[in-house]
Amino acid sequence: MTRAGDAGRGGSSSGNPGGNPGGGNPGGGSRPGGGLPTGPPRGRQPLPGPPPVMRPPGPPPMSGAPRFAPALPARRKLSGGQRSKLVLLTLVLMAVGAVLGYGASLVLPAQYAARTTIQYNIAGENTGDFLKTDRNLTTQVVLLTSRNVLQPVADANGLQVDDLTKKVSATILNSSDIIQLQVKDSEPNTAMTLADAIAKQYLTVANSSGPRGYLQSQLDSVKKQATAGNSAADAAALATRAATLQSQLDQMNLTQNLSSVLVPAYPVMEPVSPNRTLAGLTGGVCGLIIAVMTAVTLTRRWTRN
Repeated sequence: MTRAGDAGRGGSSSGNPGGNPGGGNPGGGSRPGGGLPTGPPRGRQPLPGPPPVMRPPGPPPMSGAPRFAPALPARRKLSGGQRSKLVLLTLVLMAVGAVLGYGASLVLPAQYAARTTIQYNIAGENTGDFLKTDRNLTTQVVLLTSRNVLQPVADANGLQVDDLTKKVSATILNSSDIIQLQVKDSEPNTAMTLADAIAKQYLTVANSSGPRGYLQSQLDSVKKQATAGNSAADAAALATRAATLQSQLDQMNLTQNLSSVLVPAYPVMEPVSPNRTLAGLTGGVCGLIIAVMTAVTLTRRWTRN
């Protein structure tokens, strides 16, 4: 019984309708232990060469030597004729600019000047203080061109004070105590008249203010009274008073600064503006600048490939 059953089981286990003695994997490779197939699938062949390598994301790496932009072609050189043209163009434009500048100076109205010099006498006790001396001179320059001086002169000559101010200038000569006053006008005689009037008005304002002006006015009043008919006693008292005032005024003149006209007003024969030489030079420089810009533009155009 037992043998017959074993044989029957062996016969049934060996019976395979497909003739597959291995237990039947119709797809191909063996499956040890019932796992996945170990060989490539039937009908597909592996690609030749090494297996592909995964590349990280990003731009592709550069291979070989570094890549550079192609070199620009060399510019052409200027020919001798082109250089001559540029030089001639520069000279012509400079000459044209100088002529135009000089011609413009001829069209503009000429301005003449009159000058006078005023000395600001520094008292002996103040000569050692250089800062104070410079400050006093600067103050006199400001006073000379102020409305206190120019307003009466403008009214006397029928001018606006602002117009007269534009014509007047005052400068200190060579770090000295001399101030030069200059007045410009289209007529030389008018300029000289204005300069003389301004200098006199300045002396009146500068020397008549303060204690000196008071003493001078008192002295003038005493002298006027002395000329009238007075008794001998009054005349002697007036004479004594006049002598005292004169002594005080002289002492003040020695200890305080005083202004005086050193050179009266005189005309300058040549026009001070416009300066024709300067106008010609300015026109020539402008022509040179235009010539350089034009030469650069033409050079780039002629040497371009």
